[in-house]
Amino acid sequence: MSNKNNILIIGSGAVVSALAEKLAKTPNIGEIYAAPGNSIHCEYFKNIDIREDDYTELLKFALEKNILLTIPVSNKAFKADIVSFFQSNGQNIFGPLKTACNIALNNSIGKKFLYKIHAQTSKFGIFDKLQQAEEFLTSANFPLTIKCNEYDNINDRLVCPTINLAKEFLDTLFSRNETSVLIEEFVFGHNFTIYYITDGYSAIPITTVGNYKFMQDGEGGIYTPGMGCFSPDYKISETILSRVDNIIKNTITALDKKGTPYVGVLGIECTITGEDKFYVNEFKPFLQDFDARAVLNLIDDNLINIFLACIQGLFADEYETIKTNNYSSVAATILARQNNKTIKGLENINAFDCKFDFINTKLSTNQNYLTQKGPAFIITNLAGTLSRAKNNLYEELSQITFDGMKYRKDILSK
Repeated sequence: MSNKNNILIIGSGAVVSALAEKLAKTPNIGEIYAAPGNSIHCEYFKNIDIREDDYTELLKFALEKNILLTIPVSNKAFKADIVSFFQSNGQNIFGPLKTACNIALNNSIGKKFLYKIHAQTSKFGIFDKLQQAEEFLTSANFPLTIKCNEYDNINDRLVCPTINLAKEFLDTLFSRNETSVLIEEFVFGHNFTIYYITDGYSAIPITTVGNYKFMQDGEGGIYTPGMGCFSPDYKISETILSRVDNIIKNTITALDKKGTPYVGVLGIECTITGEDKFYVNEFKPFLQDFDARAVLNLIDDNLINIFLACIQGLFADEYETIKTNNYSSVAATILARQNNKTIKGLENINAFDCKFDFINTKLSTNQNYLTQKGPAFIITNLAGTLSRAKNNLYEELSQITFDGMKYRKDILSK
């Protein structure tokens, strides 16, 4: 009988392929499965045709394949409360309960929570009616960020520089019968995320990530989930890091007191506004597509052991830090403006230090990579310094072409 450990990842996109490759290098690893997985085949995991929120079929699969550990990575899985269902059936699953991760899934709940724990966050209002939302606009400072209660796609959030654009976007949202629409004053500055691993009682930082959110060079265009990143983020001072640590501790304590301890990876996205000054924007329930590999590149610890320690209540006793290396990662999101355009040059990428993770790409019958409109893939470079990683990234990108290709060309330009 094999003593290899089988793993199930619930989700799809770049985070799945990046995580699967990282876990595949763990000693005694067996099969890694992903449900539903990605349309592009990956040597590190097997796709399973089960929906992320079909917890009955997912549990059945986990039992059949003797899965040691299940790791949900998608919002859809968290919303379905996969974690609670698996726990009630005696399965090892690393992730937060729905009641705990609502602060990361629900923008209104998350914003109110930040206010309640006295974290520095921008002025905001939450509205169920269009008239009340429009009244808020008259006294707010522009630009404003308007968000749906929950993100489903890139069109669920918009940074509005003018009141006319804000009213137009609000009309669109309320015509879709959106409720609890969040309006907040946009914070200018350097955007960053710090990711933590927590067992619900203690939290240890993994690393820091500098984020690029706007679609256009020079911070213009549409505000996206992520157009690129670099890690570690040299712009974060020890003072800021210490203060963010305190916010995370307050967060973990507050959730535990409510009887909903957060177990899993928790990201906190912030904006630096001045020397040792920052605002907290929102929480993230797991690594995000555009920065997953950049973060995982820097971890030298056994993630499976860490995740199991969190589940089994051993994390605080066994871990004081997460082991990381001295390398640096830089990543860029590659967008496609059109469907069914052939991506050329991927075969020329140096696979040793430069990796690409597909998000919304498919294979043609003759095995060509074809675009689908939107984020196509993430390309990430690992090197000894941020400067070298950036230069290598753009050198590799110069070999990739397709009609309608778009990406940020100014990552780490300053």
